[in-house]
Amino acid sequence: MSQDPIIYRNILENMTDGVMTVSLDGRIMTFNEAAERILGLRAEDVLGRSLGEVFLGREGSDAFNQAILDAVYSEAVTQNGIVLYTAGEKHIVLSVTTSFLRSDETGQKKKAAVIAVFSDRTEVETLRETEQSLTEEIKAKHKELQTSYSELEDSNTSLKAALRKVQMIRIAATALVILLFLSIGILTWIKGTPGRSGQSSTADSRTGAVKTYKVALRPLIDKISLRGTLKPIQVVNVTSPFAGTVTEKLFEYGQTVTKGQLLLRLDTREIESKCREAKSAFIKANEKRKEMKDWKNTDEMVKAMRSLDKAKRSYEETETLFKKGIVSADEYNNEKNNYENELLTYKTTKAKGEGDNVTLAKLDYYNARAKLADLENQLSKANVLAPVSGTVILMDTAGDKDRKGKAVEKGTSFGEGEIMLAVGDTNGLSVSTEVDEIEVTKIKKGQQAIITGDAFPDVSLKGSVDHISSQASVKGGEGGAKKAASFEILIRVDRLSPEMFDKIRLGMSANLSIEILNKPDSILVPIGAVQTDGADRYVMMKETGKTEAKRMNVKTGITTLDSVEILQGLKIGDEVLVKEEAVRNVHVEDSEHP
Repeated sequence: MSQDPIIYRNILENMTDGVMTVSLDGRIMTFNEAAERILGLRAEDVLGRSLGEVFLGREGSDAFNQAILDAVYSEAVTQNGIVLYTAGEKHIVLSVTTSFLRSDETGQKKKAAVIAVFSDRTEVETLRETEQSLTEEIKAKHKELQTSYSELEDSNTSLKAALRKVQMIRIAATALVILLFLSIGILTWIKGTPGRSGQSSTADSRTGAVKTYKVALRPLIDKISLRGTLKPIQVVNVTSPFAGTVTEKLFEYGQTVTKGQLLLRLDTREIESKCREAKSAFIKANEKRKEMKDWKNTDEMVKAMRSLDKAKRSYEETETLFKKGIVSADEYNNEKNNYENELLTYKTTKAKGEGDNVTLAKLDYYNARAKLADLENQLSKANVLAPVSGTVILMDTAGDKDRKGKAVEKGTSFGEGEIMLAVGDTNGLSVSTEVDEIEVTKIKKGQQAIITGDAFPDVSLKGSVDHISSQASVKGGEGGAKKAASFEILIRVDRLSPEMFDKIRLGMSANLSIEILNKPDSILVPIGAVQTDGADRYVMMKETGKTEAKRMNVKTGITTLDSVEILQGLKIGDEVLVKEEAVRNVHVEDSEHP
């Protein structure tokens, strides 16, 4: 019992909370080290002094003084509260708990002193206030997002109405164009009917509306215009080697990195624990395999053999004595049963080192070895390196439609095999776009393409068709209507000069012009020179020395906006009649038809 005060004093001095006791006459009786640290006072300066002398004149300690005084004058056994306190230039928040100490005198418990236990909650309160502030800020941002979403919905409604108007205008314009062409066709048929050609030619010559066109070779070029997005020429995904959390990020998105450059560090505590468990399992499996391999020399097998030999000798000796009538039949039978039991035990023990047991030990060994090697390999990849040289990009920029990545920051968690980031090879570029089911049949792999963009007006890139999807993607149209199937194609630009690379950024929109036809030597005539007669196509050809035009049936090929390809019926140098208003961007002789 003599050591009790020492024990109590050690307990007080080792507590992390401040402890102060005040007698009923207001004098400070105890003041531990934690109280010194929290309140910024020394025990030797406060012990034995009155509470008012130490604290009442101290600036910033009013709330703390009141908590102690409330405990002295209150009838409540225990009181709790949060108060503010100033220690020098430091403002802190204290959690104070006060209660009475009671003494047992003459069999009755009386109040002897007040004990105050207090702790510094400044950091906790600061975090709570920060959390409240962030909560209010998030609520405000959420309200802004709701407002923006409502405005976006209103804009979408207006845009849909405008699109409907544009669509109606397009339909009306298309109908007008069709009617115009039908009118021109009917007029052409009437004027080109056999028997009227001479009369028509004469009439046209009088009005000066017909000219001659001299047939020559011209290039026939057809292109398709599309729109797409600039992407790296190749994207290499970087996956998490194991489930873990990012402890350090050493790159920025859009940064150029070299192969082998350190990008991330992952937390290895969990994988290291798994490695230790796998190594323990491997050691056990290896010992078991070795035991199976030399089973006959194991302690268990040697013990079984010795027991069997001993039982056999005893049985044989008893059998000899039994035959001579020295021992009883019961003793003989007991020894015989004992020998048979030991023989069964020996066979059972021997079987443990044979057949499936050996195979199972080997399989356990191989599995444990493979698991340990796999975990060690994963652990070796805790420092994530750049697999290739290029630019670090998000998965969305990489263009993976099915797998969306998340931005990597310190503390971000990933599962094993989950894509963390991607490195794009930006030595070249690719452009992905979609074409409908009508145009895709005209596009072939290797066709040349010209790439331009509004964001890089002074740059023109030359590429080629690298990939054409063999499977269509069907998307819903407006109002749930089914749209025509579309096919994804990829244009590849193998190399970029440094000057071009400085002006181009991944994700920019690009205009594509794909050359689907290029015949450098084709016979083309103006579209107004070709007339129809049922299934026949013909032109009115001018003959030297004759005033009347001659009808010449022709076989036509591709028709463009202003010309028709002639496959058969005309040769270079022939002259055909063409209406002046039908000549568009083609050379026609200035002399009128006589």
